[in-house]
Amino acid sequence: MSRSETDLYKKYKSDTGYTRIIENGERGITDIEFGILNLEVGESFFEDTADNEVMLVLLGGRCELLVGHNGNKAHGLIGERADVFGGEAYRASIPYRTTYEILAHDEPVEVAVCKAPSFLETAAVILDPGDDFNRDEHALLINETPTHSISGEAICFYRFAPPEGHASQRIYSEAGPFEQSVKVRHNNVLVLPKGYHADLVRSQAQLYCLQICRL
Repeated sequence: MSRSETDLYKKYKSDTGYTRIIENGERGITDIEFGILNLEVGESFFEDTADNEVMLVLLGGRCELLVGHNGNKAHGLIGERADVFGGEAYRASIPYRTTYEILAHDEPVEVAVCKAPSFLETAAVILDPGDDFNRDEHALLINETPTHSISGEAICFYRFAPPEGHASQRIYSEAGPFEQSVKVRHNNVLVLPKGYHADLVRSQAQLYCLQICRL
């Protein structure tokens, strides 16, 4: 399959409410959806996970998270970093057919929303910064540590400090003959299908990468 840089990258434009950036099945990625939620003070967001496991990553700000469905409940005030460069994130995992609500009480909040089809019978979990999930109980793997080499299937969300920064990245395919060197910029989203690889060559600023993979 012939691909170009425009096939592999999307640009996230910050907006209020929930912005769906990558849909399930888009650009060769199967079973992963990715979006970002922005709430101002006093706003809220409610959703039913349907047939998906949902993982939330607090990118910045603070909010109240209410999870409730029959006996599968969780509740917490989460988020303490100003932005993605302010330490590790609060995260939450919400199983299928469960409702959850995010409420921004006293400050704006930005949340990465990651989804994958799953019928695993797991409990809702809210993790403090530095804690981790039992991978056997989840459909998604979320990693905030920038890695030199990434293999598909994966979605990667990038930010830089300062925002004008960028990184050089080499994209190539196992099957060939695709190989390309690109510049990754602030709020870029890399969509890396199975059989493709991405190597970071160098970064011109402080780099943040949220990597989302299907387990």
